[in-house]
Amino acid sequence: MLHAAKISNFKNVLNFELSKRGDFENLNYNPVFKSSAIFFVIIEKYINTKISFFNYWKFKNSNKNISCQITLRNIHGNKILRKFFRVELNTYTISMGDILNKESKIFKFIGSVEIELFSNYDLKYAFPAIDAIYETKKGISLVHSNQRVFDNLQDMLQNDSINQIQTGFDIYLDDQYQTFVAAINGPLKINNQKLKVDFFNSNGKKYSVRKAFKSIAPFEVIYLDFKNYKYLKHFLNEKRGYCKISLPTKNIFNRVVVGTFNKDKTKISTTHSYYDCSKTKDFVNLKNIKPEEYVCYLPFNLFEKIKLDIVLYPIFSKSNLNFSLGKISKDGKRTIINDSIFKISKNFKKLFIIEINKYLKDEKNLSNNIYFLEATSNNNEIPSRLAFGFNYKINSIGSNISDSMIINHGVELKSRGFYWGPAFISKKIKTVLAISNLDKNKKKIFKSIMKLRIYDEDHIVLKKKLIINCPGSINIDVNKIINNKIKKNDKIVWFTLESDSKNIVCKHVHISKFGHVTADHSF
Repeated sequence: MLHAAKISNFKNVLNFELSKRGDFENLNYNPVFKSSAIFFVIIEKYINTKISFFNYWKFKNSNKNISCQITLRNIHGNKILRKFFRVELNTYTISMGDILNKESKIFKFIGSVEIELFSNYDLKYAFPAIDAIYETKKGISLVHSNQRVFDNLQDMLQNDSINQIQTGFDIYLDDQYQTFVAAINGPLKINNQKLKVDFFNSNGKKYSVRKAFKSIAPFEVIYLDFKNYKYLKHFLNEKRGYCKISLPTKNIFNRVVVGTFNKDKTKISTTHSYYDCSKTKDFVNLKNIKPEEYVCYLPFNLFEKIKLDIVLYPIFSKSNLNFSLGKISKDGKRTIINDSIFKISKNFKKLFIIEINKYLKDEKNLSNNIYFLEATSNNNEIPSRLAFGFNYKINSIGSNISDSMIINHGVELKSRGFYWGPAFISKKIKTVLAISNLDKNKKKIFKSIMKLRIYDEDHIVLKKKLIINCPGSINIDVNKIINNKIKKNDKIVWFTLESDSKNIVCKHVHISKFGHVTADHSF
């Protein structure tokens, strides 16, 4: 959730994270009084778009002085309506379909919604913690704040270098699935722009598409439906691929939304893009890391009857890497399942799919253990950012979370753990909180106390104290612990986790009764 300008290198991350909110005397720190996000909106027969957020400003930051402006625009960037209100409730869920149907009699729509949060107290982050939730007949998918309009010239100049080429997601075009990308232009009209898309298939081969724009209107949505590229289906050959998109949009942060529909549009999977780091040389030197510590690792939870694919794209600093797969059981026993599950060389050019469950055929009670990937390098260099796709799935394409390995930079950033995210109280969807706890020190063993709270609009519905081992994991079925305190009427609630551990990783996983899985990492 970091402001993009402050993640261009780790030194900036460190300086920013160690700065206190409201540190006005620190001239290297830029306070934020407006936080905003702009989302792609789609409304069709089986599809609705909702915006949902938790009033974390009040509960996490003790800031009760927040106001919100919502502006809905059509695909051409023209305003449809605008609303303004003070943020006073615990949670908010706003249905774009309900607004368009009731107020404008519109039942099919493509456009955008911009959410702007204002305060007279420093918000610190220019991106707010907000989710767009895409509901379909057989499930949901969600994506957190991905685009926002730049606040000022300094903001634009700091972010422009990592803004144009977006990548790091799965694409499909076959008889079952079709992918689209939606990018929203900034507030100024621009002329004579070119869009470039480089598609890569499972063999690493490239196919390029170009499109010229005489003009792009303010806030216009560039909607790329991949089924319109006739050769692409043959090029991908019924397999997943990836692409790199050089966007023509300006004056906006370009972490775009990517979606994949099934054939009848009753299921959707969405994620956001990541910027291309393949031409950068940005590394962590392993010589500076203690031998008993992980340098690059990823803890994760598994579930019975749910598969996990981890997808690596050649989009990070070129490296020679070896990945191992391991587990730690409830009694703390550490086992390496495969000490070289795959290797990557500097000439790595095609996506690599790790089907985790194939390596665990003899494993029983998967949810009892914490699993992990560990990356090492024989030349003492690890990319300082290593993004990948994280796909929980049952019988459809799954979650495709844009995630990153945990990189040990040798410096502690978090002082405490506070995490939050959405959950669904519904007869159609089950939400599970997948919580893992793995310290970078392999020898460190302890117990962590966690406080779990669940909020609806007006109340704290549940308070629960939990103990989690480090190393260890726990999967929490939200519907079970709510225990009928809220009727299962398709309600969106929000959870918070407070922990004395700095190592908590929490994903919220949403499983529909039709076998569609979506998930994301918590804020």
